[in-house]
Amino acid sequence: MNTPRTLFLIFCLSLILMGCKKESALDPLSNVLFSKAGIIRVECADCVLNYTVLKDNYAVDIVNNEDVKFNYTSDFELKTTINAQKQQTIRLIVFDSYGRLISNELSTLDSGEIKTDSFKIQIK
Repeated sequence: MNTPRTLFLIFCLSLILMGCKKESALDPLSNVLFSKAGIIRVECADCVLNYTVLKDNYAVDIVNNEDVKFNYTSDFELKTTINAQKQQTIRLIVFDSYGRLISNELSTLDSGEIKTDSFKIQIK
């Protein structure tokens, strides 16, 4: 009577132990850095967004609001410049990859006026 119960317990323990993952140096993804994706939401009628991520410069023409995705792999300072094509109220919202609100700014800009901001984005 004890033999089937003992065999069953040994079988269950072996299943539990085989389900555990052991970290190995042979794991091909052990040294890979996965990029994080943040979002810059720009609400304007007609403007140009220039932004810098880790020394890379980007420019986006915005017409009637747009979400712009940016990728990063480490802490950095996001630099944004908005150029208003006409007098308008512009909202700039920045989210990091964890969905945390970094900035939510509402500004009124005249035609041709430029607004520059910078935001600290952290991985943790």
